[in-house]
Amino acid sequence: MFSSSLILGTLVFATGSLAQQACNGYAQLCSVPYNQVTTVVTHNSYANFASPAANQACSITTQLDDGIRGLKLSAVVPTNSTMSNPVTDIHLCHTSCSLLDAGTATDTLTTVASWLKANPNEVLTIMWNNPNNVAFQDSDFNAIYQAAGLTDYVYTQPTGNNTWPTLQQLISSGKRVVTFADLGTDSSSVSWLLPEFNYVFETPYDNRNESAFSSACVIDRPVNPSSPNSMMYVMNHFLYGTLTLGNLSVELPQKGTANITNAQSLLTQANACRSAFGRYPTFLEVDFYNLGNTLSIAAQLNNVTYSNSTQLKCNSAGSNGNSGQSSASELLVSTLTNLFLVFLGVYLLL
Repeated sequence: MFSSSLILGTLVFATGSLAQQACNGYAQLCSVPYNQVTTVVTHNSYANFASPAANQACSITTQLDDGIRGLKLSAVVPTNSTMSNPVTDIHLCHTSCSLLDAGTATDTLTTVASWLKANPNEVLTIMWNNPNNVAFQDSDFNAIYQAAGLTDYVYTQPTGNNTWPTLQQLISSGKRVVTFADLGTDSSSVSWLLPEFNYVFETPYDNRNESAFSSACVIDRPVNPSSPNSMMYVMNHFLYGTLTLGNLSVELPQKGTANITNAQSLLTQANACRSAFGRYPTFLEVDFYNLGNTLSIAAQLNNVTYSNSTQLKCNSAGSNGNSGQSSASELLVSTLTNLFLVFLGVYLLL
C-alpha cells in the first residue's frame, strides 16, 4: 500500500517533469532550434505609459506574463546628462528623452532578471537599437547587464555560426537570454553581445498605412547582406502617423488601428514574407501586442495551438493601473493629454 507522502512526492515529480517539457509555453517548441521559432517582439517595449510616443499598453512584466518573448529596447543618454556611468546614465527613451523617458536601462533589466529567475523554462530575446546613431561601448552594455543580474543568463553564439541550439538546450544550459545590438558591437570584448546584422535582417519599419505592408517583404537593413538565406529576420509590422507642428514632424504610434494591424494584416504579411524569403519571420515586431491576435498568429506560424485561453493580463483591469483597452472617454482624455505632451516635448527640444 502506497503512503500518501509517496503519492504526493510522485505527483510533485510528475508536475515538475511536465513543466520542464514546456519551452516558451509549448512542449512542441522544445526541440525546435532558436532560429526556427517565430517570436513576438514588442516594439519599444519600455514605452508603456501615458505619452504620445507610447508603443505598448502594459508593463514589461505584464508583457512577459502574457507570453511576449522578445523585447526591443532603445539606449539613449538624456540630453541633460553626461555619459560617466552607464549603469545610471543609459536610459530607455523614444529617440528623445524629452518625449518619453522610461528611466534607466538597468532598472528595466533588473525587472527582466527577476522575471527570468521566476520562470526557468523561458528563452528571451533582447534587441537593442540606438535611435540617435550613438554607438555605445560593448563594456557599457556589460556594465548594465552585470548591475541588473542578467549576465548569468546570457547566451554566446559562436562567431560566424548560423546553427543555433534548440530552446530546450538553451533552457538546460541556463543561458537563455539572446542579445542583439544594431550598432557598434563586434563581440570581440563582450562575446554575448551579438551584432544584429550579422545574424538578422529587418523589413522596412517606417510604414504609414496598411497598404504599405503589401510591398514590405524586402530587406531594409542591412543593405545587401552577403548571406541573407542563412539569416533570421525581423518582420516590422506597426504603423506610424505624423503630427506636423510648423516645420517639425513628430511620428506617433497608431494605437487606434492596432486591432486591425495585429490581426489578419499581420498574418497576411507573414505569409507574404514566407513566399519572399522561403521561411516565416523569426521575429514579429509589433505595437500594442494586446490588441488584435498577435500571440495567436505567432502560435499558428509555429504550428502549435495557442495556449492562453484566458484574457491577456494587459487587457484586464489592474495592469499598469488600467486596462489595455480604452473607453471612448478615456481615449478622448488620452488624446488631449498626448497632444499636450507632444507640444511640451517639442518645446523642450527647441
